[in-house]
Amino acid sequence: MGSGFCEAALSNTVGTLVVDCVVKPVGRQLDYVRRFHDNVEKLREKKRELADARDRLLHKIEDAKSRNLLIENDVQNLQSRADETLSDMGTLEEEIQLNKRCLNWCPNWSRRYQLSKKAMKKIQDISELLDKFGQLGPVGYPAPTALPTIDFLCSKEFVFSKSSETAFYQIIEALKDENINMIGLWGMGGVGKTTLAREVGSQAQKLNLFDKVVITTVSQKPNLERIQDQIAQYIGFDMKNEQGRRSEQELWLRLKNEPRILIILDDIWESINLKEKIGIPIGDDHKGCKVLLTTRRQQVCRAMDCQNVVELGCLDDDEAWTLFEKKAGLDGFSDDSIKTPAKKIVKKCGGLPIAIVPLASALKGKTHHEWQAAWRRLKDRRLTEIEDVNEENAYVCLEASFEYLKNMETKTCFLLCSLFPEDDEICVENLVGYAWGLELYKGMDSIKDVRSEVLASIEILKNSGLLLDCGEMHVKMHDVVRQFALWIASSITGISFGTVETLPMDESFKHYTAISFEIDQMDELPKGVVFPNLKFLLHGGNRFKETSSEFFEGMKALQVCALNHLLISLSAFQFHENLQTLYLIDCKLSDISMLWKLKTLHILSLSGSNITELPIEAGDLEKLRLLDLSNCYILRRIAPNLIRRLSNLEELYLHGCRLLHWAIGNSTRRGRYSSLSELNLLPKLVVISLDISSKHLPDGFVFRRLWSFDFRIGIKRGRPFQKRVLETCPISRSLRIDKSVDACKQLFEDVESLELNGVEGHPNLIPSLDLGFSKLTSLDLGRCRSMQCLIDASKQQVPITTLCNLRKLSLSYMFDLEEMCNAPQPQGFLQKLEEVIVSDCGQMQVLFPIAELRSIEQEGPSCHLSLQSLKIVQIVGCDNLKYIFPMLVANSLGQLHTLKIKSCSQLEDIIQDRQLAYKCLLQSLREVSLIDLPQLKKTDVNGILLTQSSLQKLKVHNCPQLTHLFISTTIQELVFGKMTNEQLSNLHSCKYEELEQDQTSSQHHLLPICFPNLILIDILECESLKSLFPIIAAEGSSKKLNAPNLQILKIKRCSGMEEIIQPSQVSTISFQCLREVQVTECSKLKYLFPTCVAGSLGQLQTLKIERCSQLQEIIQGPEVSISMAQGLARLKAVELINLPQLKGGDRNDIVLTSPSLEELKVRDCPQLTPFIVPTNIQDLHFWEMTEKKQISNLTVPEWRGGTSISNFEELFEYSGYNLSRLRSLKLYKLTQLRVIWSGPIQVEHFQNLSFLTVEDCRRLRYIFSPTIARNLPQLLCLAISDCEELEQIIEKDQTPSQHHLQPICFPNLIWITIFNCENLKSLFPITLADGGLPKLNILQLSRVSKLEQVFEGDESNVSKDEEKVIHLPPLNDLGIFNLPNLVSFSPVGYHFVFPSLTHLQVEGCPNITTRFSVDSEGSVHARTQVHYSSKLNNKL
Repeated sequence: MGSGFCEAALSNTVGTLVVDCVVKPVGRQLDYVRRFHDNVEKLREKKRELADARDRLLHKIEDAKSRNLLIENDVQNLQSRADETLSDMGTLEEEIQLNKRCLNWCPNWSRRYQLSKKAMKKIQDISELLDKFGQLGPVGYPAPTALPTIDFLCSKEFVFSKSSETAFYQIIEALKDENINMIGLWGMGGVGKTTLAREVGSQAQKLNLFDKVVITTVSQKPNLERIQDQIAQYIGFDMKNEQGRRSEQELWLRLKNEPRILIILDDIWESINLKEKIGIPIGDDHKGCKVLLTTRRQQVCRAMDCQNVVELGCLDDDEAWTLFEKKAGLDGFSDDSIKTPAKKIVKKCGGLPIAIVPLASALKGKTHHEWQAAWRRLKDRRLTEIEDVNEENAYVCLEASFEYLKNMETKTCFLLCSLFPEDDEICVENLVGYAWGLELYKGMDSIKDVRSEVLASIEILKNSGLLLDCGEMHVKMHDVVRQFALWIASSITGISFGTVETLPMDESFKHYTAISFEIDQMDELPKGVVFPNLKFLLHGGNRFKETSSEFFEGMKALQVCALNHLLISLSAFQFHENLQTLYLIDCKLSDISMLWKLKTLHILSLSGSNITELPIEAGDLEKLRLLDLSNCYILRRIAPNLIRRLSNLEELYLHGCRLLHWAIGNSTRRGRYSSLSELNLLPKLVVISLDISSKHLPDGFVFRRLWSFDFRIGIKRGRPFQKRVLETCPISRSLRIDKSVDACKQLFEDVESLELNGVEGHPNLIPSLDLGFSKLTSLDLGRCRSMQCLIDASKQQVPITTLCNLRKLSLSYMFDLEEMCNAPQPQGFLQKLEEVIVSDCGQMQVLFPIAELRSIEQEGPSCHLSLQSLKIVQIVGCDNLKYIFPMLVANSLGQLHTLKIKSCSQLEDIIQDRQLAYKCLLQSLREVSLIDLPQLKKTDVNGILLTQSSLQKLKVHNCPQLTHLFISTTIQELVFGKMTNEQLSNLHSCKYEELEQDQTSSQHHLLPICFPNLILIDILECESLKSLFPIIAAEGSSKKLNAPNLQILKIKRCSGMEEIIQPSQVSTISFQCLREVQVTECSKLKYLFPTCVAGSLGQLQTLKIERCSQLQEIIQGPEVSISMAQGLARLKAVELINLPQLKGGDRNDIVLTSPSLEELKVRDCPQLTPFIVPTNIQDLHFWEMTEKKQISNLTVPEWRGGTSISNFEELFEYSGYNLSRLRSLKLYKLTQLRVIWSGPIQVEHFQNLSFLTVEDCRRLRYIFSPTIARNLPQLLCLAISDCEELEQIIEKDQTPSQHHLQPICFPNLIWITIFNCENLKSLFPITLADGGLPKLNILQLSRVSKLEQVFEGDESNVSKDEEKVIHLPPLNDLGIFNLPNLVSFSPVGYHFVFPSLTHLQVEGCPNITTRFSVDSEGSVHARTQVHYSSKLNNKL
């Protein structure tokens, strides 16, 4: 029996093998059988390797996320592929295991063959994956800077005046004009230029004129680095790198990647070269970048070549009175005894908003006697020393506002603010320290009390219009107000404040009591200055300066000293017996042990300094009340028993000290480090901020109750780059805890912001951790596995104030959480909640409680839960949720503006009660996103959500049960994905008021879908969609779609789409506003637009078509006329990728030769050649164009004004090519390319080429002919890689010697990188280095295996007794890597000098004989000597 079974199996196997052997070698098939066990074992080994690689990647991803980095897409894709492969492996291993017994005792050869073959295929797949793991770069990248958006900076109370309205529309029209790139807005100080500029920026973005709007203040003394930093942060670019700071050129290059950007430069006083000083590309450098500048001086507009200059005047009398009435709280019923002086006061203000607003605010609510007194003071003042008469009026008004401040403390706070740099965001906490040190508030015995007084003063100043609120404990001072404050400070007896513009300071400063200076130009502060009355010294800056102790010797009266970025010894302050407040922020300190001599100090901040330990001597500071060591990143140790000696300490800041150690129990650390228990021994300590590992918490330790705290226990704080994040915030009550909460139990009653991660053993938040959390405003729970609900009121009654102040709730990976509250919730529960984010809470069945509210006093129900403040709801991955809002809760959603739900597999309804849905009004709803909700049903609730007149953005993706969609006619952005036949056939546009009609009536199917405000349509993976205009599904009726203002159209992976618009619909469809079209992976689409539609595409700017395998034409129809090309007058960018059927010819050339076309990218379109490139092209990119087509005598019609590309062996083969505006040329994987420029080249034909990238062009032997090399005056960057046959960058000149009179020179070349060009033997001739590369900044050479010399030359041309010295002054970065045959940087006898070189790397160059050295001035020298032989294998 057994032998019969084996025979059958063998017969079956032989049959299988015979079939395979028909087409495959026999030996390979038998190998599968013979090596079965080896293959299985090898597969298991590969699985282990992949699992290990996947785990390492997960660790890197977690680390990147902990540092607030965003994860690269390819990294996420690789992780997903690894997970899928490992999952598939489990299935294959099960198959092998199930058949193991049979395979061992009675082998089934066919089955063994199949499994072995599968194993080998899987081994190959895993090997490829492992290779990708090996090639992986950094897993994360920094998130864009969170600077305030232009909308945030706009005044919410902005009101147009005649002047500002006229100016506004002039600027908007200028921004629309392609020929205008620089606009100037000028007017006197305080007239409202900044406010108007911000409003212009906001509206320009809303009008879709720009993708990004940047605003930065230049000011009278421009800090160029700060300006660059602010611009860079808006575009997600860091000006700092490992070598220090990036150059203007790098910012310039980065800004050129922003297709449409507006840069607002506020408050310019003098002309600035934007390109050289800042790095802003405008004009021909970058048409998409525009600049709006504001200035007080009209001549600045002229000096900076503004093509459009707009003046902003003052308000006229009526407008001034309207503004004054509003700010002073007056109306038509106000008493004449007030209105009479009020109108006189308004007249005195001269129509200047900066004068009107503060004065009106100061007089609001005053009696008529106070109004009369104000007018008397105002009319008698004359500030004749002020040059500008209008600003004089403003100063008079501001003085009146200043005098209305009731106490001197508030006035002094105001004057202190004037000492900060212009346009600085002033941290209020700094003012607290200054006020304490200056003893500003008499009778205050604690810093907490002084802080309260300062905050009260700041509120008065903000309400008076003298300070501007920046949020988060920060204020700003208008520059006119600041100038007034400095003027008034110089005239008050006993107060003499001033700012120093130049050092050293002369005798006129001796009487000053407060001085500030911010001077980055000096290397060292002066010595021997004497200020006998100086009580307050403030220094700001961004560059480190050395400071001698002698600078401070003449300041014996100093009480407050605040310094930034200084190299300073603490011994400088040892004789200052009045010094009470000392801020040394981001300073490099020496003589830290001298701290004990500063015994008068009450406040000491060493935030961001370089100290590694706080020595025991600091314990002698018995008067110290505040110690700030925050963000001392290398602080490791505080001496034991030091903290407990600071018996008067009230506030201690240690956040951001990631390396700080603490003593634990009886360990050896106890004798070296301070213990947390010392904190509880300080009787006056009420404020602590601290980052600590949970392992540093002693057993049983509990923090005592504090007034303010900011603790991170086991949760790392990302190293911040923004100044505001670095600053101390003493009034927060914040806890971020990982794992154990025991040490913080006494703080829960007062906590306002709470994050718990991985805290286990608590079935609920309340009452397990605290009874109420009544002060909590933000709650973030993650991975707290055992927690089933937030509030368990089933066994114990909870306070009525439970979570009554909560504003933000975030729940993530709460795998056991089922609901928020398991019993009737308390009164006030969630009534202030504004934002809810819930993700991956798989057991949650009810999000918002249904049970009625109960109070302690009442036995019966009192009311239902109200979400009256809720604005944002985001739900992801909650598979047990069946609805979001109970109906009675939904009635209170009047503030909800954003609703996003994704991947909730069981969700059926948004609002639970379908019958009562019409009673719910969501009048604020602006954005709805519904993604991957397979059970979300067609109910009346869709009308509630999707027909609100406020709705602007709607995304519906893969919600197959939403068979009838009624969408608001006011919608602006519409995104659909994976829509079924039924859904596409039942789309309706509808107003909310129409919903009560029968939605299924036939009239809805007859009416066209009309969206008059729609600007974006994005269709994804709607495979049954055959046409968009009208909407036609594979099975369904036709539905007309009307979107007259459509601006952006995106269609992706709609495999059934045959046409976007039917020619029959042209008469009813308008594309007059369409500016961007993207079509991707629509395999049945044969053309984009019919000819009759193409004529109306006058606003089209961007066209991208990718992977449409049947697309033959962009414009369909018969031969077209010249007017068609003129109809695409605004087309700027065209991208054609992987279009195998797209043909060259007139109809497609119409698009490619649009006279406005600036950017053309073509990849893998083999039938497109020949095609015409327009003369005006600026960016030209070719990928994988391998088709060879030689067409001679090609004529180009004159109206086209273009250049024919007919051959990818010799790209520019005719002398007639004229691409004089071409700036960027990129060539990738042109495997047939032998020559880029082959014919004679006219000087002007490529004169603006700035960027040349050549990659993987394997047959290319040289880049430039000598002729073209002599005629590239604007070339900035040269990048060449993977050109394996490349032998020369510049072809050796074969012409007679008289042609050498013009040497080769690249006058603007700043960046050269060469990678993996194995046949290249030298970079350039030595003659080019001598004067031919005057601006070269970066030179990188890597894996050029045959390179022998960087600069090649004949050593016989150099005198044996004298070196030839060649200077490359700008070279900053030189890297040469993995050049095994490199002998020298230059020939013997040449001496290179690099004065600016800061980054030199030489690695993997074992045969180099060039010696690099550094002289006393920091210049790097490179000499090649005959007898010098040193191997440099390591990084220099």
